[in-house]
Amino acid sequence: MLRINWVSSLLASLALWTFIVWNLSDGGSNDDAHRSMSWVTTNWTWFYIVTQDLWFMFILWILFTKYKDVKLGRDDEEPAFSDYEWFSMLFACGIGVGLYKFGVAEPMYYYRGVDYAYLPNKIPIVNDDQKAQQAIFLTLFHWGLHGWIPYVLVAMTLGVVCYRNGKPMTIRYAFYPLLGENVNGLLGDCIDALSIATTTFGVCTSLGLGVDTIINAMARLNHNVDVTSETTKILIIWVITAVACTSVVLGLKNGIRVLSKVTFGIGLIFLAGLYAADSPFFLLNSFVQSFGYYMQWVTQVGWDCDTWPMLTAVLTGDTTWKGHTWKDLTWGKTSSTDAIADAINAAGGNGLTEAQLNEMWGERTSDKFMDDWTIFYWGWWISWAPFVGMFIARISRGRTIGQMIKGAFIAPITFGFFYLTTLGSLGIKMQRVAELALGDENSVGWNSLAASASTTDGVTSYSNVVNCTDMGYDGSSPSTAAAKALAEHGYYALACRGADDQILDLVEPYGKLATLFKLMILVAVILYFITSSDSGSYVDDLISANGYENPPVLQKIYWACTEGALATALLVGGDLKMVRGVSIVAGFPFTMALNFMAISLWRALKEELGDVEMKQKRKGFNTCIWDFLEAYNPETATASAPDAKTRVIAFVKSFVFPFDAVKKIKVAVGTEEKVAMLNGAVVTGLLWTWFGCLCATGTGYNTTTIAWTMYFIMIFCIASMRRELREKRNVIGNWFEDYCCAAAYPFALAQLEHEAENDSKLA
Repeated sequence: MLRINWVSSLLASLALWTFIVWNLSDGGSNDDAHRSMSWVTTNWTWFYIVTQDLWFMFILWILFTKYKDVKLGRDDEEPAFSDYEWFSMLFACGIGVGLYKFGVAEPMYYYRGVDYAYLPNKIPIVNDDQKAQQAIFLTLFHWGLHGWIPYVLVAMTLGVVCYRNGKPMTIRYAFYPLLGENVNGLLGDCIDALSIATTTFGVCTSLGLGVDTIINAMARLNHNVDVTSETTKILIIWVITAVACTSVVLGLKNGIRVLSKVTFGIGLIFLAGLYAADSPFFLLNSFVQSFGYYMQWVTQVGWDCDTWPMLTAVLTGDTTWKGHTWKDLTWGKTSSTDAIADAINAAGGNGLTEAQLNEMWGERTSDKFMDDWTIFYWGWWISWAPFVGMFIARISRGRTIGQMIKGAFIAPITFGFFYLTTLGSLGIKMQRVAELALGDENSVGWNSLAASASTTDGVTSYSNVVNCTDMGYDGSSPSTAAAKALAEHGYYALACRGADDQILDLVEPYGKLATLFKLMILVAVILYFITSSDSGSYVDDLISANGYENPPVLQKIYWACTEGALATALLVGGDLKMVRGVSIVAGFPFTMALNFMAISLWRALKEELGDVEMKQKRKGFNTCIWDFLEAYNPETATASAPDAKTRVIAFVKSFVFPFDAVKKIKVAVGTEEKVAMLNGAVVTGLLWTWFGCLCATGTGYNTTTIAWTMYFIMIFCIASMRRELREKRNVIGNWFEDYCCAAAYPFALAQLEHEAENDSKLA
């Protein structure tokens, strides 16, 4: 017998299987994903960056307040798992295959990337040693605090709301302190559906990245394996999906817990082996130094949005993907960038080349860096947040919030830094060995930009950082006698090798141990692949079953197979860029949701400890703006809420003629009727001007500017009225909620009108 929420499950399944079919059948879907990703990163980089930092400050604030002692569960409840079991499951679930995929490849891109697009300039660099250190720092930055922030936020919210209040373990109940009983209706179903879809996309991003690492490791151990075979890759996905199905059917304690402990143990042995086989003093020096660099620069780089490189791309019309430019993807292109282009053309200019810009303004981080790296990572981590956060909450029952924050931040991040500094440092070390053996001033090193450049009309064209041909490589393979001789000794120019080969190249110098290390890499990646898949399936099962902790086996198998099908679609229909794009786009709506989750957690903690504010204030207005999802069912509102017909009329009236609603609201807060009527006329005028200018956008680009200026002024007015009425009626809330509600102005005005018409003594 199935135990399933049909609405959320069908909505999520519809989204996932539509994407699978579309991606397998439509040859242009890859381009569409690229464009969607570029649109998000072009217009919303600031949003991804600022939200991560604000969430961190919020979590840090909790850690140093009384709320840190709130237990996830009953006050007398003990932790469900030992510290080692808890940490191993937490680390295995939260990190995944990316540690092996990017542990060597990512710092190598930053240090000696063949493509100039990967060359960042985020911290001061005056020599090659600092360039190497920046490469390690940026890798730690992408895998450090910012990555675990969304995990911890989701885990804390679910742990407090669900375990302390006896609510089912689903994402919808994370918003219960904010939305009340509305989470039990269609709104809650949509939240759960979004969480399932986001979780599955996030997991499959890792699966899509991990399958290439697996097949390359297999080829190193068995040269008959064809690394380009799509059939073999698909077979790998489905064999692992079958194993993941078995694990998730066995359950949390018998399946996922055992796999996580084994995976974590193999990683420990592999890390210890590298320290024993190489130079421990070098690796420990690198760890301590890199940790210091991270502590020094994480704040500055954590707020970096690449403002000026992206501006330059917009002004010059730099191509971002298949003929589309930044200018095509940005908001306000008709009112700003086109006008600039007209001005440049009128002055007789036609723009400058990248080389000329470098000559004028010096080396800069590429405008593609955020798109390819930082925002990809933030989207990836956020898309994992529903399932990793829920999983952390599930395994953290019986621990306090403070213990979970410290455990989820300090322990896995520190251990992850050991991994990343070890792999990254050994990679840079191998690259330098190859440069000493094969390079010269024309191919590598600090002066390689100038050395590998071509000069036209006195302007240097910066093309490559490493000239792999001069290093003796044909494609990614050693081709000259010197390069082959070096490879026989186990050393490669890693910057010239494929990303999935680099971690395998790293262990080649260790003689007969190399085979053992490669086998450990293969097994570890497979197990991380499995634990990510079954953890994701487990959480999908929980959400789709309304929090029931032991759903029927058929449901578990269904979600595991859906993940396998989606990973296959990403592999067959896309490329690495597509996989990145899916993470960024899937994470975007959940980024919006996490902001409200933070408010929900804040309310839950204040209520849990009986704060005076929560006792003295009402939880909300007598109606909710989301009631329309329940056809304005009075059960989702207070007893004093008007009937459905009245609410529909109020919404329609507010949509086209808000005068009456504004007047009632202002009178309710104590404004004189004449002044209230003037306020109503102003808001109505702003609305109609907005409508009119939007309809007239074809007459000139200034109409768009006027339209949205009027809209934002109108929103400011409505948000101010909401704040005034909220304070008058003693309703709990904050400015962020006021502005978000005001953005959906007809819903907000109708809600405020109903409140204004209600007797304040009954409110």
